[in-house]
Amino acid sequence: MQGQVTGRQADGSVQMPMAQQRALGIITQLAQPGSSAAYVLLDGIVRHHPDGRAVVQPSSDGRLDSGPNGLPVSGQRVKAGDVLAYVRYQDTAYELASQNSELIALQSSAEQVSRDIKRLEALGNLAAQQQLEQLQTELNRLTQQQQQLQQGLQSPEVLLSPMSGIVHSDNLSRGQRVKAGDTLFEIIDPSRLMVEALTSDGAVLSQLDSASARQAPGISLQFVGHAARLKQGQIPLYFVPQAATSGAVPLLLNQPVTLHAKLKQQVEGIVLPAQAVVPNSANLPVVWIKLSAERFLPQLVQYSQLDPEHVLIRHGLGADNRVVVQGASLLNQVR
Repeated sequence: MQGQVTGRQADGSVQMPMAQQRALGIITQLAQPGSSAAYVLLDGIVRHHPDGRAVVQPSSDGRLDSGPNGLPVSGQRVKAGDVLAYVRYQDTAYELASQNSELIALQSSAEQVSRDIKRLEALGNLAAQQQLEQLQTELNRLTQQQQQLQQGLQSPEVLLSPMSGIVHSDNLSRGQRVKAGDTLFEIIDPSRLMVEALTSDGAVLSQLDSASARQAPGISLQFVGHAARLKQGQIPLYFVPQAATSGAVPLLLNQPVTLHAKLKQQVEGIVLPAQAVVPNSANLPVVWIKLSAERFLPQLVQYSQLDPEHVLIRHGLGADNRVVVQGASLLNQVR
C-alpha cells in the first residue's frame, strides 16, 4: 500500500501519508460496542417559571409619572421594592367636584361635633359622660375619614417592583393615561425559566429523565412532568434548568430550542463523537475506518443522535474497526 498514489483511490478509499495525517490532526479509536441511554429530539420553547415572572399594574386610573430614578427601560435590572413609577389620580370634573363636596361635608360635620363637645365640657359635672364619649368617638371617625379622603386626592399610587429581575416595558411615557389593571411593567427573573416541549408519543412520558438544549449545551434541564391536557393536539412536557457550566449561553424567554431528551431506556451500539459521522457525496452518513497505516475507507452507518456531542452507531461498524474520530470531515474532502 505504501506505493500507492496519495489521495482518493478508485474504490473510494483515501491514501494519506503519516506525516500528512499528523498535520491534519487525524485521530482514531477502536469501536467498542456497549450500551447507552436512549435519546429523543424534541422541539421546545423557553417559558417563564410561575415564580420567575411578576407584573406591575395600577389599581386606579390616572396619569403615569416617573419614579425617583426615572422610568425604567427594558433590560434594566431592578430589585424587589424599587420604585418604578407613580400613578397620579386625575378624576373627571364631576368626580373631583363630588369628592370635594364630600370632603366639605365631613369638615362641616367634624366642626359641629367639635362645638357640641365644647358645649358639654363647659357644663362640667352636669354633662352626661356617656354622651361626651360618643361625641369624641364620632369626631375621631370623621377626622380619620377626612384625612383618608384628603390623602386620596393628593397622594399618587406608588408602583413597586414585586421581585428582583429584568424589566420589560413597551412604549411608556410620562403623562400617559393608564387604566386600572393595565400591565405597565413585567419583571422576569432570568434564573427562573422553564422549557415547554411537545410530543405526540405518550410512551416516552414514563421514560424521560433529563435533557440538554442544542442552543445552550452548557445548561442541564431536568424533566418536571407533563400537562394533564393536550395542547395543539400534542402532550406538553416541562423541563427546568439545573446546573449551568461557567460561561454557558443563557436561555432567553420565548426562545425556540431543540432538546436532546435523555430516556431511562438503554440501547445497544457504539458510541462515537458526533464529528466522526460525515455525509458522503450522496448525502448518506459515513464514518472513516482506518484499514492500514495510510489507508482509510468510508463506511455507511445507521446512527441516532445521543446529545449534541455524541452519536450511537446502530449498524455498519464492528468491534475490530478503528474509526476516525477527529478529522473525518477533512478526509471527506480529499479528491
